Amino acid sequence: MEDGISSSVYIITQQTKAILTHDSSYYRSRILETQRESHSIHRPEQIIDHTCLLYGSTLEGRRAAVKDILKINSKVPVPIIPGKGVFMLPTSSTKNKDCVWLSFYQIKGYEQRDGQTYIVFNDGTGLYVNTSEKSFDLQFKRTSQVIAQLNRSIFFGKRSLPWNLY
Repeated sequence: MEDGISSSVYIITQQTKAILTHDSSYYRSRILETQRESHSIHRPEQIIDHTCLLYGSTLEGRRAAVKDILKINSKVPVPIIPGKGVFMLPTSSTKNKDCVWLSFYQIKGYEQRDGQTYIVFNDGTGLYVNTSEKSFDLQFKRTSQVIAQLNRSIFFGKRSLPWNLY
């Protein structure tokens, strides 16, 4: 694979809750799942790109599609495995070390606490992220808009988008 990514790269699934940047001397990512936590030597974007490739696109290809839908250029949510409901949203610019990638359908709720946003997951666990509730709410709504647009054909027939993300 490109960039030295091997088959040992973590694969995002429906159990993935969050991927955080972990800047240690060895690990580059901390991965939270419903039943466990693990670490990876790959950066979050490498993990996301690798999983996107397994499902027929690249991270940049997915981003380009979403940029076209939302008419935005930054903090773009990514449909990782749209057919299985796996959509990830960044909490900030991906260049920011505090950026956390969160799985949309794993989020039960969120609220402002002590200058940060506390994310509550479906399994009852939680995570503080360095962003305002207002900013996170916008990201959450943007992701909802992408999901609605990509699922139009299920409810209304013929797909209005020129690409197929399934």
